[in-house]
Parts: sequence; C-alpha cells; structure tokens
Amino acid sequence: MWKGVVADNSVLYFQNFGGGGAALGLLAGPFGVMANMKMIETNTDHDLSKLKGRVQFNAKTAFAQASSTQGFKLLEQASAQDIRVTPYFIISKTTENTIHLSSSLQIEGGEGSNLWSRNYRYQLPGVYTLDSLATLQPEALANIQAQSTLAYAAILKQYNAESDASILAEPQIIYTSEFLYPRFTFDTLGSLIGEKEGRVWVRGFLGVVAIDPSNISYKKLAKN
Repeated sequence: MWKGVVADNSVLYFQNFGGGGAALGLLAGPFGVMANMKMIETNTDHDLSKLKGRVQFNAKTAFAQASSTQGFKLLEQASAQDIRVTPYFIISKTTENTIHLSSSLQIEGGEGSNLWSRNYRYQLPGVYTLDSLATLQPEALANIQAQSTLAYAAILKQYNAESDASILAEPQIIYTSEFLYPRFTFDTLGSLIGEKEGRVWVRGFLGVVAIDPSNISYKKLAKN
C-alpha cells in the first residue's frame, strides 16, 4: 500500500506486510480480502507514524542539483511543448525488517492523445530498519540527499542515451526482485539495459529501474 510521508507526496512509503496474503484473502471470500487489506493499511499507518516529520528528504533539490551537472535547464512553468518532470523519493519495506530507499523520476511530454510518460527509479545504497531510518542524524540524512543527487544524474544519463533503436536492441529477460515486489516473488518479463556502476538496469512493467545486483536475479531469453 502506497502512502505519502509528506504533504506534497514527494516522499512515498510502500509496504504490503500484514494479513495472511492474497491467497488467504481469496479463500476467505470478499470479506477476507477487505480484512486483509485493512490489516495492511493498519500496518502502513503504524509505520508512517514513525516516519512522518523525521525523514527530511528533498527530491526536488536533489534533482535540480543533478540537472545542473547534466546540462538540463529547469523551468518553473512548463508549456505543452516542454518535457515535464516529477522527482520523488520512495521508502519501501522489502522484508518485515528491512527498508530500502530509491530516487524516482516521472518524465512526461506532449498532451492529449500525444501524451507520453516514462518512469525511472534508482535504488540508493544502504539497508535500514524502520527505527534506524526514523532516527537518522543530520549527517546521515545529508549523505542520503547526496546519494539521491548522484542517482538522478545517473537517471538523466540513461534518459539522454535512450532512443527507439537502443530500446528495441535490449535483450529480453525474465527477472525476479524482492526489492521491486516485496513479499510475493514471481518472474517478470522485461529487458536488460545493462550492468553499470554497481547497478543492474532493467526495463519492465514499472519502467526503468536500477537495482543493486544483490536484490535481483535474471536470465536472458533466447532470441527467436
């Protein structure tokens, strides 16, 4: 379940622990599903009570700093012809006891029937618990902010390098990742952008994601 940690939703929290899982909910019928979701929401709200007011991440500042190093000009007001960007942080619970952070960016262009959108996400270094994240000292928060700036710079490099031809040339893969899909492990079809600078870059249902190699496994599919 996704919920905002700050009022403008520039920091989002995701967790889906609590309840007996989707299978139990389905076996118990629609009331079981609703009860299961309520338990997940209760756990999410409990976690948020620890995080709100304590995680002072600024995605907009990190992205602005990265943009200046990559030669991108940012405008406060965008026209229909401009590319629009929305940077945000994601705090995700990957197991009942571990938290990971990532910097994300939604990029949009055009309007109406010509509207297009791409999503990018970069896993930041480090593993946290809920309590350790909620009690980070200013120096540690500043370090995460700096990591986010580097993450956005890497995302912008990737975006700049992409073309229709390069995307079509990416090899098809089957991958699993607890980082992307906590609690429920399943195979996902996607394409491999590459392995660079300590991250595995994949393109899939959730967009482009750069993942720590320890949090993803994949195999290439044979070409037809």
